[in-house]
Formats: sequence, structure tokens, C-alpha cells
Amino acid sequence: MLKRGSSKSYSIEPIYDPKEFSKPAQPAAENGETSSTRDETSKEGLDYAKLMEPAKMDPEARTQFLGLFIASQPLAQLFFSPVMGFLGNRLGSIRIPAMVSTFIMAIGFAFYASVSALPEPRRWYLFGARFIIGAAGGTTTLCYSYVASASTVKERTTALSALQMTKSFAFIVGPQSDSGRVCDAGRRRRLSDWQHWALLELVHCSSVAVRLLVAGQHFRVDALHLYEFNIAKEEGAYLAARGLQKSLATDAEEMKKLKPDKLALVVCIVISASTQFHFNFIESTATLVVIEQLGITPTRAVVMVGIMYSTAGIYGILMFGSVGLLSRKMGERVVLGAGILFAMSGIISMYPYGGPLSPLKFINETVQEVTTVSFSSMEYSSSDDLPSCYNASLSLSDGAGCPVDKQPWCCETPAIHPEQLIVGYLFIFTGVPLAIMMCSVIFSKVLGPYPQGTWTGLLGAGTAVARILCPLCVTSLYAAWGMLATCAFMTTVMSIVLVIFATSYGRLVPYRHAT
Repeated sequence: MLKRGSSKSYSIEPIYDPKEFSKPAQPAAENGETSSTRDETSKEGLDYAKLMEPAKMDPEARTQFLGLFIASQPLAQLFFSPVMGFLGNRLGSIRIPAMVSTFIMAIGFAFYASVSALPEPRRWYLFGARFIIGAAGGTTTLCYSYVASASTVKERTTALSALQMTKSFAFIVGPQSDSGRVCDAGRRRRLSDWQHWALLELVHCSSVAVRLLVAGQHFRVDALHLYEFNIAKEEGAYLAARGLQKSLATDAEEMKKLKPDKLALVVCIVISASTQFHFNFIESTATLVVIEQLGITPTRAVVMVGIMYSTAGIYGILMFGSVGLLSRKMGERVVLGAGILFAMSGIISMYPYGGPLSPLKFINETVQEVTTVSFSSMEYSSSDDLPSCYNASLSLSDGAGCPVDKQPWCCETPAIHPEQLIVGYLFIFTGVPLAIMMCSVIFSKVLGPYPQGTWTGLLGAGTAVARILCPLCVTSLYAAWGMLATCAFMTTVMSIVLVIFATSYGRLVPYRHAT
């Protein structure tokens, strides 16, 4: 029997699969549903875990749109972080901007939770919901700017570390919720139609209710219990006055010292964005690398990566908690340099040094259409068109393995060993918190008593640029050239960052020590 596909080709059913004789028959899914694991993993070059929800809500969405879906949140953050920071400076208070940003976030999450209940096509609903959530990212800018303004130079490292620790909890809860949805997918297929509908409605309504409840609590706290103090400005005025008492002839020189070093601020933005780019490399490719390099099925890979992120979140809390002690013992610039070196060492550890090739993914052989629907006018695409390294009897099924038909480098580049991934990720999860935390601390200290909002927004915009470019650049490079070229590119980026840090070492100091 011939079956017409969406790609203008035909396949003979049943297609011969050598593994059919070596494994038991799979039971058919109930309610007429079939697993879409292979279809979802065909959207190569993008993180599988991130694309599960949009792929289910709009199965017709193409890879280009799914890439735009991932980039929509940081794209909004790129524009709204500086705007929120500017408004905080202009108004002299973060109260009203924080309330507006919280309201936008509640709308965004409620909209996102309700997308699956809207009529198809849902792709632009998804884009709009994620964009609104990204627009509310200005809340982070407001929080960082206020914490920097409400603390002295001596207290700032500990205060910003405590704020950053709260963000690590998202890496504990979020990935586990993704893994739970994947593990529960099979159980939901056994529900009847009305039970499945009732479950979805319950999830949607509860999600919207929780978001609105949290937004209401934020409004109450911001309106009634938020008291703002600009300690940094008072400290700067005190130090400036004490300096001017020494000699009135040096008035202009002392005032010049109080101006922030803009070059140092730009260096901090570049280092922070590059380090965020380094982290997004893992975020964008972790699931894909586990599936293709280790030959693990997509469902198991999502669970494993979720556990890895949760563990990294716990480890990150410990790292952020130790940043204050480390900076007091060794100095902030030394800790920043150590963070860059750790992150760079993580990439070097993941180079494919040698060994066997990646396990290959099983490829269905199809009959391609030439003119009309007849056997005499159809051309069979045999295994002769595939690389010589491909062996159907040894390839993996269920979406696991490296697709050699789309990525020829699978037959040329050795696979990464599990030990390399563990060591590399451990180095990166050690270096990235140190570098990002020290960049934020040094950045706020270079600004000194000056308003923090706009510049902090630019710092957040720099990390947003990294979050936009990394899923597009790194994943495309990985799909086209493999892990060797990807690691070489990331090593080059971090080498440039290391050179910039070394040449600007003398400028990365608090404002009162500037020369």
C-alpha cells in the first residue's frame, strides 16, 4: 500500500526495519493516539525540552518559528530592561515600575497557560505570550538596581549574592516540572476524551489562578510594605564631602573621580553577555547532545537533563552563597578571572578527543516520487545513498542516535564520552555563577552613587542578546559541523573574553578608587 506524505514522497508500508525482528511488538496507543517522539526530535538544532509544549500546541509550526519562539522572551527583555531601568531612575522610585511589570508578568503567564484552549493555529498566541513574559523581565533590572542602591560598597557583594540565589530556585523547580510532564504523558493517553479535557481545563484554570494570586501579593507588598533607601547615594556624598575637606583646590579632580568609568562598565557588559552565552550553550544543546552523542531516547534525555538542571540549581545556590567569602579572601577581580577560566575549561573538557563514532539513528528508507504514482515511475532511495558507516541493523530507533542523513559529520567526529559531559558541565556550572555574580558586583561598584537603573538595564540587555544569538548560532553550528567546531567556536569566544578581562583588569575597581 502506498501512503502519501506531506513531503511529496511515498513510502511502502510496512517499511522494512531490521530491528522489528529483534524486539517485541509495541502495543498500540489508546484513543487512536500515537507517539510523536520521532516527529518532535526531527526539529533538530533546537533544544528538545523547550520545544515540547509549542510543538504539541501547534504541530504545524516549522523549525524557523520554533527558533523565533525561543528568542521571543529575550527579544522583549532586550528592549524593556533598559526602559524599566530608565523609568526607575526618572521617577526616583521602583515602586510604580515594579507594580506595572508584575501586572504584565501576570498577564503573560495567564495568557500562556490558556493558549492550548484557544483555536488553532496557536503559534502567534505562543509568540505573544512569551514576548509579554519577556517584557516583564524588567522586574529583574529594577530589583538589581535597587539592591545596589540600598547597600554600601562593603555590603553589596553579599546583597547581590542573596538576590541571585533566589533565581537558582527556578533551576530546581522548572526542569523537574518539564520532566514530570514528559513522564506523565503516557499516563494521560489512557484517559478518556472528557477526562483529558477536564484535566486540561483544571491545569489551565489553576495556573491562571496561581499567577493572579502571586501578582496580587506583589501588588500588596509593593504598595504597602516597600520602603526605599538610597544608601549608595548617601555613601557617595559622604565620601565626596570627606575628600573635598582635604583641599578645596582639588574640587574638580575629586568630582572627576566620582564619575563612573564607562569603559569598565562596557567591559562588564561584554563579559556578562559572553558568560551568559556560555551558559546558553548548555541550555540549547544539552538535550540534543545527550540524544545524539550518547544514544539516549528523547524522553529519557529530557528527564536526565531536568535532573541535571535541578542539581545545578542546588549547586548554584552553594556557589552564590560562597561568593561573598571568596571575594573577601581573594578579591573580586580574581574570582571573576577564576570564573572565566572554569567556564573555558568546561568547553575544553568536552572536545571529542577520540574513540568510537556517535551511535547512529535508524533511517527509514522511502520511495521518492518522480512523475506518476506507479512502481515503474518511482525511484527507490536505497541505503546506497547513505554514508558507508551507516548500518541499519546496528542503528538506534525511538529517536535516539545521530541522524547521519542530515548530519554527515556523524561518520567523521568521535562521540563525546559521558565522563566528558559530566566534567565539562561541572566546570561550566562552577564558572558561570562566579563570573556573572562578580560582573554584577563590580558593575554596581563602578557606578557608585550614580543612578543604577539605566545602566543595569543595559547589563540585562547584554545578557538578552546572548540568549537570542546562542540558540540560533550555536545550534546551527552544531547541526552543520558537529561538536568539534562548536567547542572550537566557544573556546575562541572565551579566549577573547579572557584577553579583554586581562587588559581591563586595572579598571574594574569601585568608583572611589578610579584614576
